[in-house]
Amino acid sequence: MQLLNYPWQKYWSAAILQLEHGVTELSIIIIIIIINNNNNIAPRLTTQHPLKLYTHTCFARWRLRPQTLSFALAIDWTADDGKISVRIPMIPKMNSSAAPCEDMWNYACGNWLKRHPLPVTHSKWGSTQELQAKYREQLRSLIVTLPHPVKVSSVTWKLKHFYESCMALDNLETDKDQPLHRIINELGGWNVLREFSHFSWDYRVNLVKLHSQYGVSPFFKISVVPDPDSPERGVIKVSPAGLGLPDRSYYYRRPDSQVEASYKRYLKDAVQKLGATSTEAATFSEEMYHFEKRIAEVTPEWSALQNPLTSYTKISIGEFENKASSIPLHDIIMAKYPTAKIDDTTDVLIPSDNYLTHISSIITTSDRGNLNNYMMWNFAMAYLPYLSQDYRDIVNLYRKELTGIQESPQRWEMCVDTTQKYFGFSLAALHERGVPFDTRQEDQTVVNSMFENIKDAAKYSIHKSGWLDSKLQQYTLEKLNSLALQVGYPPSIQAELYLDSYYKEMYVQKNNFFQNILYGVTFLQATEMSKLLAPAEEHRWMAVMAGVDAVSYIPEANKVVVPYRLLMSPYFHRYYPLSILYGTLGMQVASAVVSSILPWNVLLNPSGRLLSQDNPVVNQSLRAARWPRRFIAERIVKNHATEHVANQTALQTVIDISALKQAYNALVQAVNRLPHTHQPALEQLENDALFFLSYAQSLCSVSTIQQQDIDTSLSSKLEGSKLLRISLQQVPGFSDAYGCPADSSYLQSQLCEEIW
Repeated sequence: MQLLNYPWQKYWSAAILQLEHGVTELSIIIIIIIINNNNNIAPRLTTQHPLKLYTHTCFARWRLRPQTLSFALAIDWTADDGKISVRIPMIPKMNSSAAPCEDMWNYACGNWLKRHPLPVTHSKWGSTQELQAKYREQLRSLIVTLPHPVKVSSVTWKLKHFYESCMALDNLETDKDQPLHRIINELGGWNVLREFSHFSWDYRVNLVKLHSQYGVSPFFKISVVPDPDSPERGVIKVSPAGLGLPDRSYYYRRPDSQVEASYKRYLKDAVQKLGATSTEAATFSEEMYHFEKRIAEVTPEWSALQNPLTSYTKISIGEFENKASSIPLHDIIMAKYPTAKIDDTTDVLIPSDNYLTHISSIITTSDRGNLNNYMMWNFAMAYLPYLSQDYRDIVNLYRKELTGIQESPQRWEMCVDTTQKYFGFSLAALHERGVPFDTRQEDQTVVNSMFENIKDAAKYSIHKSGWLDSKLQQYTLEKLNSLALQVGYPPSIQAELYLDSYYKEMYVQKNNFFQNILYGVTFLQATEMSKLLAPAEEHRWMAVMAGVDAVSYIPEANKVVVPYRLLMSPYFHRYYPLSILYGTLGMQVASAVVSSILPWNVLLNPSGRLLSQDNPVVNQSLRAARWPRRFIAERIVKNHATEHVANQTALQTVIDISALKQAYNALVQAVNRLPHTHQPALEQLENDALFFLSYAQSLCSVSTIQQQDIDTSLSSKLEGSKLLRISLQQVPGFSDAYGCPADSSYLQSQLCEEIW
């Protein structure tokens, strides 16, 4: 460490760390904060010649690692008339030699892409993954620094000992696969392991047990969701499930596809390790792949399940079992939710009559040995990650081949993620409680202001959209007027009493990780049952707040939900300039606002109820979106994407473009009420240019080829560079902000005026 003293040391205290961690010399302005005993901010120091990277000792207090200091480098805290301004890391990401009017992706992300190789434990890396990693590290710190509670019924005791049981590797190595084999025997054995009787094994009994006791979903998944006809109540939903590969489309690839070979190797290695012979394991892997392919053939594409009016039908359990007699749905639901009042008249949501009829037919026409193999493989696949190292190695090898990661995550990362699976709500609440109340209030004020401004911009756009039918226009305005915002958890459900009560039925046993997973499965089913018995308003959005790393719209509550963990630097700070806030978090808020009044969320009214098929708004809303979707799909194809990708991502791209317009319009109105300022080292860029730059940089990401393949198959979101080009072509404000010439590629595209 090199200590530098300054002439005003009698008034100011400062320590500058010289970090020798491979940081290259930089020729930029560095602004250093010096804080005195009265917490005033000193005059800023600048140097304009090449220098090593220096940073104030408070960075150590912020726990920034050397490899992340490129972010700290660009954060400047300055005192101007007693106000604090902050600059986020924009310059280090930029390639200033690129022309924004020709290649905004390279201009915004060029240096970031050069300097940020994909982390070896990730298949994708960008601002979202960076926030996830930062949050994971903070959760780890939160858990390990919790004082050892003595009250066994407290959520902190359960949370801490659950995590510690996951980290206790010696116990896992001692148990090896005994916990799994014990349950396999209780379920009647496994055909491929030669522990199975064709005569005594009852698939109905075991299908019930797998769904109700072990949280496994062979053939289909059962969950509780808000009733589309009465969202204040819960209803049971039956969804397609039971495939080992990420999507049904994977089963239709070339016979020599790498994914198929990897999955078959995974099947073979896993059962061989469990005790099958090499020959039997090889036969098993082939048979299971083709058995799952039969299920894939009748599984609807995920895009076909998006329209809530046509994708799911409500029928009684009695009707269900008449149509799909091989599926013991009544028994499964009774076992999953034992205190709920379930009978043959209870309604359930099903994806389609054909799907369940076909699944019932597959069960009826399958050999009992194959049925057993398939169901037990579903069970084993869910629990292999919780066994000893040799089993985890098999799982990790498959994940590496499927996603392209080079190394498996560290054990603590896996344990934090697993703890989040069962304690996500409590972790998020405790994390939020760790932030000073005044800070949270200020953060919420900033987000609420953005939300209201974006809503106003959207309402203004609806007012002036002459192509919308009058009834649709009135309906969307009513929905926007009643649209609510939830930033973090309300104080009432962060309280210790609420948390302890919520986790009352979550049991944890010290140093027994596998048993704790089983307890966790039982607990999650108990929380689902509470949504059937006595659903609370927060049940509609709590899971999203705890488990989704994005701003989300909850149609059943007509509410935009902002998890508090998103309000972290470098993604967010309440003192960031408005142009940066609107280009990052504001874009997510705008996307949620816009999605409330576009397909498919527009089909749920302001109270969260599904519109009837004969409501004129239904056809009007679908008709209004038809041309923009077709228009954007054509633009996506012209940007070197397949028609499949274009059709799959067109609607979300329309939403993203509309969100960009509304966030931009809201920013323009907001900055017009403020004094005009420039940001240090970016004086050449006005607010609107900074807005588009921050939006572009929020899309900067890298991913493996395998992850790109998964995203192409499953994601409704267009790849970042393509999304950036198409969206900027549809927002004239971008070309105006950067003074693009008439021959700019961003001005050569026809505008779709129907994207308001």
